[in-house]
Amino acid sequence: MSKVYEGGTMPNMVTLQGQEDNFFLSLQDRLERIGIDTDVSDGVHILCWHSGPAVECDLVIRPSTSDPYPCEVDCELVLHDLYVPNGSGNWGPKEIEHQVSWLNNPVGERPQGEPRYWIHVRDVVDMISELFTNLPKGVVDVSGRRCWSHEAMTSELEMLFKRVKAAESKTFQLENLEIFEPKTEPMVSPNRPNLGPLHSACQNAGLKGWHPSVPFRVGLMECIAHQLA
Repeated sequence: MSKVYEGGTMPNMVTLQGQEDNFFLSLQDRLERIGIDTDVSDGVHILCWHSGPAVECDLVIRPSTSDPYPCEVDCELVLHDLYVPNGSGNWGPKEIEHQVSWLNNPVGERPQGEPRYWIHVRDVVDMISELFTNLPKGVVDVSGRRCWSHEAMTSELEMLFKRVKAAESKTFQLENLEIFEPKTEPMVSPNRPNLGPLHSACQNAGLKGWHPSVPFRVGLMECIAHQLA
């Protein structure tokens, strides 16, 4: 198994493996932007995995909908309710993508969904870029801190979609500029993943804990932009 560096020196080498989907490419881009070589054999071994054969590694990252990783690793990051603006693929729920598609072509019944602790891919890869040199041990859950009801998410998305379309057609009305603050909490919230280990790991890495920074409204705008491009 590759050496996991300790104590504050940032290695400049990572072995990054996995299917080259949007999540993988987001993580690769983030690491390379801070000077990390992601294609060397003698580095911290990171695997982005959602199915398929297991390999020995230091850190495995997987979606919560996949099976547990069938091989012992130092750290297993389990991603809940991840969204990737240019397409979540196997890594997260499709509800945002389905809603944008329906808003763009509202045929048939509106897609349904569940309350979610949404987390943007940028928050996740930023966190990994800070933690991979001093990995926590065991299984670590990752999600957003705030639960959004499906109704609040769709209302927010519809408001943003209307603004985009009004801007495109140059038909902005006063109502398009109204500040909209949806009631996000569902009547019954699902149990949030245990974020304690992640929060502690972030503190051990010199951060102030686990505090996702991408506003949901910004993330939804990115989703709309990618799907309408």
